Amino acid sequence: MPAQSLPNKWLTMVSVCLGLGMLMIDTFVVNVAFPSIGRDLNASLSATEWTVSGYVLVLGVLPLAMGRLGDILGRKKVYIAGLVLFTAASAGCGAAQSIEQLIALRILQGVGAAITMPLTLSILLHAFPPSQRGLAVGLWGGVSGLGLIAGPILGGLLVNGDSWRLIFLVNIPIGVVALGMAFRYITESGDPDAPRTIDWPGMALLAGGLALIMYALTAANDRGWGDPLIVSLFVAGPVALATFWMVELRRKVPLVDVRLFRNGTFTFGCVSAFLFSAAVFGSQPYTSLFMQNYLGFSPLRGGLAFLPATALVALLMPFSGIIGQRLGNRLRVLIVGGSLFVAASFVYLLWLTTEQGYSDGLLAPFVMRGLGIGLFMSASSLAVMSAIPVTRSGLASGTLTMFRQTGTAFGVALFGAVFLHHVETSLPERLGDSADAALTTAAAEHFVVAGPPEAQAEARQVIVDGFVVIAEVGVGLAAVAAISAFFIRKAIPAPQKQALAAPPAGAAPSPGS
Repeated sequence: MPAQSLPNKWLTMVSVCLGLGMLMIDTFVVNVAFPSIGRDLNASLSATEWTVSGYVLVLGVLPLAMGRLGDILGRKKVYIAGLVLFTAASAGCGAAQSIEQLIALRILQGVGAAITMPLTLSILLHAFPPSQRGLAVGLWGGVSGLGLIAGPILGGLLVNGDSWRLIFLVNIPIGVVALGMAFRYITESGDPDAPRTIDWPGMALLAGGLALIMYALTAANDRGWGDPLIVSLFVAGPVALATFWMVELRRKVPLVDVRLFRNGTFTFGCVSAFLFSAAVFGSQPYTSLFMQNYLGFSPLRGGLAFLPATALVALLMPFSGIIGQRLGNRLRVLIVGGSLFVAASFVYLLWLTTEQGYSDGLLAPFVMRGLGIGLFMSASSLAVMSAIPVTRSGLASGTLTMFRQTGTAFGVALFGAVFLHHVETSLPERLGDSADAALTTAAAEHFVVAGPPEAQAEARQVIVDGFVVIAEVGVGLAAVAAISAFFIRKAIPAPQKQALAAPPAGAAPSPGS
């Protein structure tokens, strides 16, 4: 039946947005539960961070192929399969008894999300007539933005002390309802002209190379940076990525068309997005740890603390896209400006002291960060997508999403490594003969102050200094993102105000987008 005559397009919209909302909220809700998960499962920081980075890494790589899989096998079938996997993995996450189980199930949950997410938009575009597709895409984007705001708040409401399991178990009834609606209100569709091959070897090389580098970053503090295994991983990861590049050059239907990187605007835009996401979203779990375990915030208060940033993002993103369209070749002003706002938010934290709290220490950086994200995200998407012909927008958008998601995963690993290294080396030096391994572990792994009063004073100072080190790295990442964005030259010519194509089926919303 033609899309124009479908009587259930709005029920299709509700069905798809229910699934998308669940996926997007789950991307951000774990940041608030991050401290509780580590305490309850008695997990190290380097292990706990994989509950975020493992999920995001899979969500960055797999959607490149999952949109095409839906075109081949049927979008409804693949969407439902992903939703079943996500819901089942959520139940497993809620019942996990160890950090290893939780990491494995979070990765499986990420696979389900990666299968489902890119198909949400293609299903909507099939259900709505061309004259209403702009509205459908707008509502789709609005649900993605809602996840950014609702995730931290819902996480704060559901996490009680060290009880974090409800953030996953709540997905079971929502997933069941979403599945029931999908079976009834989504019409099967596909693309008979889509290439019938998927680049599985390329996907394995890409995911494997990134995972090796991130594992090396997270394990280096425990094993030592000069450990033969760590050195081998730091070599093997880039080798795998270089092999991926060469393989993609030779494939007729590549996972990532590396020839797109001959376009300078596309290249600098993707690099800037990677670094920006690493700085902003990679640091969020540690900000939650700092607020809850060091400042003593409840999970709810910790979730609400993000509101000054997330509300600004939701408010500014639509306007930054409109302004960016009008700026034309001056579009990079928004991208550079957004990066500099985020860099400034980290600079502000360089003077953080043990006497400061949320209102006089973190609130201003959150406001600056919200301004930066709101300016950067839509404008960077506009610049990158405008640099590539519309006929190749699917690969371009999927590649940009991959850079954002893998940037987040890289940032989580990098910030965890530098904080652990600082605390584990500085605190024993400060305490001298009175150094206690348990006190150092509590400070390094959980941002927790423990021990006798004199040791607590030292631990407080070292934790704050470690958070300042995180800010120093954040300044560097955001500054290089701004420099990369400065080289974005070509954008939409302002007089023409050329309309962008809707995001393609292979593109998935990314954190903060």
